[in-house]
Amino acid sequence: MKPRALLSLLLSASLLCSPLAAQADALALPDLGDASQTTLSPQAEQKLGRQIMAMIRESGEMLDDPEVELYLNQLGRRLSSASPELGQNFQFFPMLDPQINAFALPGGYIGVHTGLIYTAQSESELASVIGHEMAHVVQHHIARSMVQQGNNQLLAIAGLLVAILAASVSKNSQVSAAAVNAGTGMAIQNQLTFSREFEREADNIGMQILSRAGFDARAMPMFFERMQRVNRVNDNQALAFLRTHPVTGERISAGQDRAAQLPVKLVADSPAFLLVREKCRVLQLGPMEAVKFYQHALAQRQFNNEAAIWYGLAVAKLKLGDANGAQSALNEASQRMGPQPMLLSFAGAIRLHQRDYPGARALFRDAVRRYPDARYLAYGEVDAAQAQGDAAGVAALLKPLSVRYASDPELWQRVARQYADHDRLRYHQALGNAYYLQNKPSAALEQYQLASQAPGDDFYVRSSIEARIRELQTQLDEARKENGGKPLPRERWRDSMQHDHAPLSSHAH
Repeated sequence: MKPRALLSLLLSASLLCSPLAAQADALALPDLGDASQTTLSPQAEQKLGRQIMAMIRESGEMLDDPEVELYLNQLGRRLSSASPELGQNFQFFPMLDPQINAFALPGGYIGVHTGLIYTAQSESELASVIGHEMAHVVQHHIARSMVQQGNNQLLAIAGLLVAILAASVSKNSQVSAAAVNAGTGMAIQNQLTFSREFEREADNIGMQILSRAGFDARAMPMFFERMQRVNRVNDNQALAFLRTHPVTGERISAGQDRAAQLPVKLVADSPAFLLVREKCRVLQLGPMEAVKFYQHALAQRQFNNEAAIWYGLAVAKLKLGDANGAQSALNEASQRMGPQPMLLSFAGAIRLHQRDYPGARALFRDAVRRYPDARYLAYGEVDAAQAQGDAAGVAALLKPLSVRYASDPELWQRVARQYADHDRLRYHQALGNAYYLQNKPSAALEQYQLASQAPGDDFYVRSSIEARIRELQTQLDEARKENGGKPLPRERWRDSMQHDHAPLSSHAH
């Protein structure tokens, strides 16, 4: 894991006087235009959201876990289908951070901390926080807040993004005197604070989304009240949520009154939520502490769902290298929960760990047939075939996946591995596609240019590469023009690092 970036910039005169403020201009943030406008344009919101997302990826704090990400987006789709603004697109992503929090970004990007996931006592509680953040988006609170606060807030966000970039590229915890130990999501959320009016509005709309999506609307005020109680006793993790979402007795009371007017729903937690929650718990506690936690919970019979506890124990044991113990715990989980895509995926992971590649491949193949929408199962089959050394089999599996999941960077990373040792043209093209989809235009352009210089005579592939090069060059030229002709921050940091370090090989190791 990468060290946590030191990313929280203080909204103070020190930021405005620091070197970061001078560099903030180079982020080409959208112009607010006329101060009398009541909102940013959707295009400006999307642009700012994409820029922040690219910086979050650079920070290394986004959790790279397809199972957790798929679950969050499935839950998000269920909630967004009940949203009052059906045309809004959302993208949900997990942050590996113990803070109990979630945050909304311009353009419909919503980050969810793993601390929130494993602390939620029910799926309705988790959905209530996500629904609240969605309400901020559909009510355009981010844009309205930015316009009200003007360029000062944009400058603060710009400085924050530069610090994220500096810390991630230099790996130097002293890179900025204005940076302190905090997570990326928390730092950004601190910049995107909302008025009490906006928070009340988000409570109201969020609760409607929650109820229409089939969840228990009472979960929202219950969660707020629990955070207040936890914070009185232990002023640490809950503080993150309360700092960015100030909760008053009035808000809790108003939420209880609204919930009383909505239908009472006793909603069972989905198996996916129960399993994802335990996976996040292991990630946050660490495998050794997690094993102690699960063994104590099983010995004392302290759990809401025994199958999920056995699954968490299995995950922790495999991380410690105990494949037999992991399989034994997984068997207990499967007996109590029945077939589930995440359980089947973990069974395949155990076989991969044991280097039983044919067994893993057969297991993933059968699981894909049963659960065709769980893309991580399809990726598991690809990984098993690749570990088996079956190049023809990998190619056959990736061909339809490249069509179905063409917008997934993880897919293109696997395509790149397929070509790494024998086809530079397609290797660099695939890496370019992955960076392009992650909104890293400079890195993507570099890979496409390497691909254009590689041998190979596939006219279609070369035409696609040249078209993407023209698109990215135009995009970067326009961004530099907005910056007064100065290099973009990513280019400056990359150039400085290239002067300090020997060039890296262009091939994967």
